[in-house]
Amino acid sequence: MASAASVTSLADEVNCPICQGTLREPVTIDCGHNFCRGCLTRYCEIPGPDLEESPTCPLCKEPFRTGSFRPNWQLANVVENIERLQLVSTLGLGEEDACQEHGEKIYFFCEDDEMQLCVVCRAAGEHAAHTMRFLEDAAAPYREQIHKCLKCLRKEREEIQEIQSRENKRMQVLLTQVSTKRQQVISEFAHLRKFLEEQQSILLAQLESLDGDILKQQDEFDFLVAGEICRFSALIEELEEKNERPARELLTDIRSTLIRCETRKCRKPVAVSPELGQRIRDFPQQALPLQREMKMFLEKLHFELDYEPAHISLDPQTSHPKLLLSEDRQRAQFSYKWQNSPDNPQRFDRATCVLAHTGITGGRHTWVWMARVPGYSGCCQLSSPPSLLGTKVAA
Repeated sequence: MASAASVTSLADEVNCPICQGTLREPVTIDCGHNFCRGCLTRYCEIPGPDLEESPTCPLCKEPFRTGSFRPNWQLANVVENIERLQLVSTLGLGEEDACQEHGEKIYFFCEDDEMQLCVVCRAAGEHAAHTMRFLEDAAAPYREQIHKCLKCLRKEREEIQEIQSRENKRMQVLLTQVSTKRQQVISEFAHLRKFLEEQQSILLAQLESLDGDILKQQDEFDFLVAGEICRFSALIEELEEKNERPARELLTDIRSTLIRCETRKCRKPVAVSPELGQRIRDFPQQALPLQREMKMFLEKLHFELDYEPAHISLDPQTSHPKLLLSEDRQRAQFSYKWQNSPDNPQRFDRATCVLAHTGITGGRHTWVWMARVPGYSGCCQLSSPPSLLGTKVAA
């Protein structure tokens, strides 16, 4: 029987020079070379430099006539047989595995060289002194080793899958916590934003009122100051004019003029009234509600975000006999059937309750528990207040 290498060598000999694939409907031209009919037809359709010249052979460049294609039926049969050999070589020999060197069926296994041998190989001198066994007998101990390895590998794979499942659950819990914190941050900042906008409107309105009062008093002050300046300017002008006159005119009514100047009363207006000044000084007090709210916001935000989730494991020694605990001690399910639970002082026998395995004695903690009510679809998720120090779950 031909080997795979020889079949491949034969297949290379029946390749089309144009497409480099196995010949399909091989035809022969005048020079004797063979091509696929389809490849040669497409080759002839390509126009050459001189449209009147005959096409030339792709291999030897000899001209040939386009209508002189001769089907090569004998070569087509050879190609078909080679393809059949290739198929057999690819699929193997099935149950009758043959030696590539001698073409004989393989029956033996050489323990020393770890080689599979046929009858001819076994009779060869190089394996004469070696330990020979039939294939099935030689494979048996290896099968046992494989089974042991498979058992260990499957066990390790199960452990890894358990770790994956546990860590995925943990990641989901963390993602839930992050989502909850995100909603808390959004809610708190939305409330703060609304409060800040309200406070901004109130403070700006008060500032606008102060601004209007200041401008009003400024107008009144400017009016009073302008009147006083006008009165003093008139007296100054009168005295300057009196001083420029001759002595006879200067002494005329001089005493009354001087008395008017000396007995003048200067009114000194105040630009900002004491009441308005006090309102301006008291304005920072209007921001006290804002300061208190900001302080409460920061404390509440810190309280909401800064806590450690409590990992609660239910204690089977305390569970009521009608409660079924899950293997991970994270879930309790009510059952109408009374369980055969060992009697101990810690177990609830009246109240349908279960305690956590480890209590909490201090710090800030929180947990979430799901309550499924019989007869209703869905579930209720409640968050226990973080101020609780003990843990008690009731069905």
